[in-house]
Amino acid sequence: MLSIEFYSIGVFVIIFLSGCVINLLKHHYVIQLAGVSILFTYSIIRLVSFMHSSSMPNLTDLYLFLLPIFAGISACLISMVLGFWLFPTVRRKFRN
Repeated sequence: MLSIEFYSIGVFVIIFLSGCVINLLKHHYVIQLAGVSILFTYSIIRLVSFMHSSSMPNLTDLYLFLLPIFAGISACLISMVLGFWLFPTVRRKFRN
């Protein structure tokens, strides 16, 4: 059970760092919104496949099944917030 938590933390860190790199672009929000929508659609597809594959779905199993995707969505949203608040000054410093 600990491996899925470590995997989810790894997914969060990788997507967060790549989102911070994307924040250096001027229209970063378009890429990040596309990432959130792709991850959300993927989570719905995985949810449906999980419901079809198990006869008695358990809420704990469902949570652990979708935890990496939720970590990716939250990392995308957090990096987008940083892109609106913190990175405009960083982009200005890179331009000058």
